[in-house]
This record gives sequence, structure tokens and C-alpha cells, in this order.
Amino acid sequence: MSRPGRARLRGLLLAAVTITLTPSVLAAQEPSPELAAKVGFPVEPGVWHLDGADPTLPLDDLEPLRTIIGSKVTVVGLGESIHTSGGYYESKHRLFRFLVEKMGFRAIAFETPWLAAETAEPYVQTCEGNPTTASRGFFGVWRSAELSALLGWMCEWNAVHPNPKDRVHVFAFDIQGQARPDVQALQEFLGRVGRDPAAEPWAGLERCFFVEGVFNFSLRVPEAEAAVCDASVQAVEGLFAANARTFGRGARKVEFEWAKLHLTGLRAWLDEMIYNNSDPQRSFAARDRGMASLLLGIRKLRYPKAKVAVWAHNAHITRDPEAYGLPSMGSFLDAELPGKYAIIGLVSHAAAIDWPPVGCGPRDVPGPGSVEELLHGFGEPALLVDLRFPGAATPLLEPGRSYELNNNEMVPARAFDVLLFLDRSHKMTPLQWRPC
Repeated sequence: MSRPGRARLRGLLLAAVTITLTPSVLAAQEPSPELAAKVGFPVEPGVWHLDGADPTLPLDDLEPLRTIIGSKVTVVGLGESIHTSGGYYESKHRLFRFLVEKMGFRAIAFETPWLAAETAEPYVQTCEGNPTTASRGFFGVWRSAELSALLGWMCEWNAVHPNPKDRVHVFAFDIQGQARPDVQALQEFLGRVGRDPAAEPWAGLERCFFVEGVFNFSLRVPEAEAAVCDASVQAVEGLFAANARTFGRGARKVEFEWAKLHLTGLRAWLDEMIYNNSDPQRSFAARDRGMASLLLGIRKLRYPKAKVAVWAHNAHITRDPEAYGLPSMGSFLDAELPGKYAIIGLVSHAAAIDWPPVGCGPRDVPGPGSVEELLHGFGEPALLVDLRFPGAATPLLEPGRSYELNNNEMVPARAFDVLLFLDRSHKMTPLQWRPC
């Protein structure tokens, strides 16, 4: 993909705000005749018919995932080629239902600011209020009737599963736009460990509020403010490193773990902004490394035994940073979870969006020879594609060959383990702005 194309993709991702084949976490195994009979038919080896995106459909057609993903995987990425396409959101709802009901997953984590999204979990646990209000802290690109339906299903699941060890949970992991609460949490912890947060060298944390709210791709960071903030963040990092054993003992241990997550989030947000214009690769890497750390950290503290589905853009969940020319959260997760991370990329031949000011209707139409064009040729409304193509004498996609996918040149099997293909994905029904 051209540099302008990569820059545009990075802008869209932030506004929401290799030669060697990477080993797959998935064991090659040809579907059994019994499985093929149960789900209907494979269109050809590795390519399975799906009944559609409707999350209320029976789940039998998703049964190949049980074998493809396997029992060792504990984190599954659920991607999308572009935000605000409702067919993708319904499909991810349906995939999560399958992961919960058939494979024992018990949490879903969202690419949205983790502190603002804390409104969702109380609703999912109690059904008090409504799912639209529960999602009020999410990025606008997620807030939709489709997301509300997912949160509603989760509260209904919990209503009939009173066992606290058998409930589903929701949390978020993005680091953007929450400098103030991160700073406040760090100041409170400094006070509890006998350091005056208003004294040097951490008094400059107050200067970390030089920008609030949603990330602005054209942002020019005020250098003087950023330098003061950065110096105080470095001071806290030094304090935490020098006192890790002391702060990490006894009753304060959990408080310290949360304080470290606030510090990780603040550092990632600061670096994303500082390098936004001067070094976009470093900026993107700061965010994605921070998101991976928060996702794993929050899971460890709250749901240490839960298998987790991860809702994000394809470019964030991919394990191959070369796929989109950007460092990816998925590459960090893959390194931290060897053999335990699997990725389902969602793509479409015609994905419609409702995303002001990006556009309304079909967007990023795939080109001739693209993976989406090849899958469109099957004439199926929806397909599940095992990118190993087990049992195929001539796989649909040649191993190691680069193809256009999601408007980028990549080797699909390096980037994802599975593709969920929708011939058409309708636009989402937005709740934060008027439908276009």
C-alpha cells in the first residue's frame, strides 16, 4: 500500500479514536465428515458456508471454529475492515455468542477508553438501566443499536447464570483521552505511599492535561507542556521501579498493580501525542503496546481465568505488523501469549458505514484480484475461511503469497488465522449521531 494509503488508514484508526511465515497457533486438522454433515457443507476445503450475520441465528454453522481455534487459545481477536459497519457488529455479536456458549469464553474487551467504558459492566451484571446508557462512555464508532443488542444479550445470559464463576463480563483497554483520571489515580497512590504529589519531581503531572478528549490526528503538541508532563511521568516510572518490591507487598499489592496500569496508560497516551506528527510509527506503536498491556493487565486483575474476545479493528488485532505497515497490538499479544492467541479478521465485498465525517454507504471497495473479490466469486452471502486450507490439494490462497486484503497488500495467513467474510455488510444504526 502507498504511504498516503497507510497514513489514511492510520488516521481512521486514530480518529475513532516479513519473509518468514509466522507460525499459526492453530493445529492443522481436516474437518471430520461428522462435522461437515452437522454444519451443512464446506464450499471447498477450508471455506465454509455461513447462514448470515444475524446474532439470533442458530450457531451450528460456526462449529468449524471449535476445531480451528482449539482448546488452548485463551484470547481471540475479532476484527473489522472499517468502523461503523453494522454487519460486522452483528457478526461479532454472533461470534461472541458462539465463543461463550460453545467454547467457554466469559469476557469481551473493547478498543475504547477503559475508564470511560466502565459504565457497561454494571449493566451487564445487573440489567439495571438500559444498554444504550450503559455504552455512553464508548467511542461513537461503536455506539449503535447493534452494540446495545450485544450488551442486552450479555445481561440476559447473566440473569440465568447466577453462579459468579459462570458469568460474562465486559471491559475496555484503550489508552486515549483519559489523562486526567489517570493522573488523579497516580496522585492518590503517591499520597498513600507517603509522597506529596504536589512536590517535585512529580508536580508536573498536573501539566499532563494539555489535551483532553478524542484524539485529533492533526494535533500539534505544546512542547513545553509535554516536556514538563514527560519529566514527571519519568519520575513516577523511576519511583515505581525503585520501590517495586516494597509497593508490591501486602495489602497495597493490588493498589500498586492498578497504579501501574494508570501509569502505562498515561505514558502510552503521552507518547502517542508527542510522536503523532514527527514519528507516526512510534506514535501508533505506543498506543498499541499500551492497549496490549492494559488488556492483559485488567484481565489479570479482574478475570484471571476468563477466556477473552477482543473487539477492535483488523489492523490492531493482526499478529503481523507488516500487514498494515504499522506496529500492532496483536503482535504484542501474540508474543505475550504464545500458542494462546487466535485472530478472526472480518472483511466484506461491500461494507457500508455511517461515520461522519468519513462517509456514508459503501467504503473502501476491494480491487480486482483481492481476497474479497475471490470470496465474492463463490456467490455466498457469508463465509468462514480457515487460512490454513486443511485438506486442499490447491488452496484458494497460495501459501506465502501476498494478496490485497482490506485494501492492503499482505500474506493473509501471517495476519489472521480465520476470515469471516460478508458479501455485504450494512451500515450500523448509530446512537451518538443521526443516521446518515
